[in-house]
Amino acid sequence: MKNSWLVALLSATSPLVYGLQAKTPEAALEEIANAVKPETIVRHLPEPVQKSIDDLPKAQKQQVLDKLLSMKGEHLSGCTVRRATDPDAWEIIDPKGKNAGKIKLANVFLSGLDALVSLRLESDDDIQMFMVSMHLEGGDWRIDDFGPWQKTNLRLRQLVHQPSESEKNEAAALETLRKMIGAVYNYSNHYPRIGFPSRLDALTGKEGQEPSEDHSGDLDETFTADPLIINGFRFRYMLTRIGGPSAFTTEGLTYPYADKGAFEIVATPIEFGKTGTRSFLANHGARITWTGENRPATEDDPILGSDDDEN
Repeated sequence: MKNSWLVALLSATSPLVYGLQAKTPEAALEEIANAVKPETIVRHLPEPVQKSIDDLPKAQKQQVLDKLLSMKGEHLSGCTVRRATDPDAWEIIDPKGKNAGKIKLANVFLSGLDALVSLRLESDDDIQMFMVSMHLEGGDWRIDDFGPWQKTNLRLRQLVHQPSESEKNEAAALETLRKMIGAVYNYSNHYPRIGFPSRLDALTGKEGQEPSEDHSGDLDETFTADPLIINGFRFRYMLTRIGGPSAFTTEGLTYPYADKGAFEIVATPIEFGKTGTRSFLANHGARITWTGENRPATEDDPILGSDDDEN
């Protein structure tokens, strides 16, 4: 039901009222939608295509004309198209006489001999926009191309958007989370015998202090605070699985490797709805999930940046 109606309306479409020419692109589309003779369909194809069909041997030409009508029948699946009571709209009627959807003329853009027609296809389970490009040639409006219109979010509103205090806090919280993830991984790379640290303060260190397993210096001393509160968010680091030297055996051979372990970092607003409207969870896979509910995020929540933008 999604695309077939538009294809039926445009590609498999339409003979015209005998002897009458369509003076507008929308009138040409209505002719196409109500076509019963293949010759009318041909009249709305580009002139080179029309000429190629006309130059075919009689038997082959008839096969092409019959194919045009059969395409229409296949795409319509036994349904018909008729004018709706609404202006600039067509109803799709199923074989039982019930209304199966509607095609609306959304807009027509004219520039000299060229036209761009916007159509809105509405059904019980979907709404789609289609664009039809046409040109006037030999006194007839002819279809050049058509297809679904896919919107692109240019994020223009973000250019003038003034972020709220909670939005600023959330952006800062994400920056802090990523900083902490980087520090945890850097620690595990420098100290593979330990893997991920058991305490967050093992990542901190004073300026000029020699890095060690107890104080790697990847984070400054502010991260030793308990509770750790930064820009309206509370952060909590947890080692969920201890790492260290390990090995696996395959085909009788044993291979050593450094098991980093597993961790979680939870970031929640101090005052939900005021200092932030989302909570975040980062794990050892460097994946961040989030929730807009007043609770800590879990691994089952949406992944940041997958279906929802972090801004």
